[in-house]
Amino acid sequence: MKINGVVHMHSTYSYDGKENLLSLRDFLVERGISFCCLTEHTDYMTVEQAQRFAQECKALSTGTFLFIPGFEVPYSGTEVFLGQKADADILRKWSKASVMTVLAHPVRNAFVVDETLEEILDGVEIWNQQYEGKRVPRQRSVRLLEKLQKKNPELLATGGLDFHRKDHFGSPLFTLQLPTLTSYGVLEALKKGMYTFGTDSVSVSSLGIWKGNTSFYCRMQSLASIAVIVCGKKVNATLAYFGFRFPKKLTQLIRSRV
Repeated sequence: MKINGVVHMHSTYSYDGKENLLSLRDFLVERGISFCCLTEHTDYMTVEQAQRFAQECKALSTGTFLFIPGFEVPYSGTEVFLGQKADADILRKWSKASVMTVLAHPVRNAFVVDETLEEILDGVEIWNQQYEGKRVPRQRSVRLLEKLQKKNPELLATGGLDFHRKDHFGSPLFTLQLPTLTSYGVLEALKKGMYTFGTDSVSVSSLGIWKGNTSFYCRMQSLASIAVIVCGKKVNATLAYFGFRFPKKLTQLIRSRV
């Protein structure tokens, strides 16, 4: 059975998320999504909030749709909440409590992976919609993955929407082949790299190899998307400084195409 899912998602359990879990579930089901891997920010989260989050994920999951709870920690995904931020020792504890530990948006880490990360990583997010756009992975993130795979050939490639509100929905989407939809089955498939992610025109394997477009075309698409995103963020920041906002409809139009 073909199963479509989304990864790196945020709800109102994150300090910057706009959709509650019930609204998010209905929104995703309408779009043919069967599982959603949530990665809520831990920055301002308490233990009690983390427990409510995991409980609500379970309560809202059905036979045809699954919420899989996880956390995005400043310095991984697990249902066990270990604190708001992580140093090297805490990061190792997060990893041990996790099914899968992924480095999100490497660009925000200046593509630097220290010894602790090398030790615990299961995957690298080479395609983050909010930083790379909807079209193709970021070439520098792909090169980082290839570099790390020389030491750890089993290191996986992942992609994520980094979803915070409805107009963030897009790609890359994940595709799994499972006999039935269960949390265990989805997590095992992700952990073992039994998935692809991407769009109708670009499909990326769990080892970071993609099909559907030439390498040159991907580079041009990547550079163009990143340029638009970076320029857009700078324009927004400048307008905000002077008390203005970029027109919402224009922002949505641009983001729907990039």
